[in-house]
Amino acid sequence: MFRAVIADDEEIIRNGLKKLIESYDLNLSVAGTAKDGEEALSLIKMYQPEIILIDINMPFMNGLEVIEKIRETDSEAKIIIISGYDQFKYAQKALDLGVYSYLLKPIQYKEFKGIISKALDSYSERLLELNKLKKNENEPIGNKLVGNRVMDYIKENFTQNNLTLNYVAENLHVSQSYITKIIKQKTGTSFTDYLNKLRINMAIKHLTDSGRSFTINEIAEMTGYSSQHYFSRAFKNYTGLSPLQYKAKHMN
Repeated sequence: MFRAVIADDEEIIRNGLKKLIESYDLNLSVAGTAKDGEEALSLIKMYQPEIILIDINMPFMNGLEVIEKIRETDSEAKIIIISGYDQFKYAQKALDLGVYSYLLKPIQYKEFKGIISKALDSYSERLLELNKLKKNENEPIGNKLVGNRVMDYIKENFTQNNLTLNYVAENLHVSQSYITKIIKQKTGTSFTDYLNKLRINMAIKHLTDSGRSFTINEIAEMTGYSSQHYFSRAFKNYTGLSPLQYKAKHMN
């Protein structure tokens, strides 16, 4: 049976999630619950759960810090963030850490079972592939070929707004940690930074295209961002200017 650990500083949420999971007809049990980040990390190291449900805002160590620690030794656990924070920097960091899903409070309980079930299915598929993956990744020729496939796949699909580290790993049948290592070796940056670079460079081409004028929302959709808000934030972080400011500066 698969194991889950739940970490949230609100007791009513911890207990509610535990009861929900236990009520489902799934091959999953709750190994433990934690009220703060330090306790969560201790339980995760102890039980090595396949599913981790974790809040961001917790005492002693926040959820993202806990996930960073987890990813140092476990790249396969399916991590689901349950948070009240709908902010770009948190979503971006979660993406970089290979989080499986990011749910906002209050939780839509009708959808919750489906998300847990899909996470379990995804983990099960990974178990079947691991032996084959390790063999391919450790062979010098295979290593080079797989590395090239990773980079080509991202370049060909970066405009898809569902392109995450987990998505690439599952579609190419390689581990998230391996993809992270390949991108770092080839670009010197993280998966998220490389993805943003590709998207922003394409956005710049659309913004400065004298042959056609696109709206900011159209460019956001064309370059893989789920919303104009996230696109504008990412664009300004990358260039120092908002999309409109950049267009005005470079079209005159």
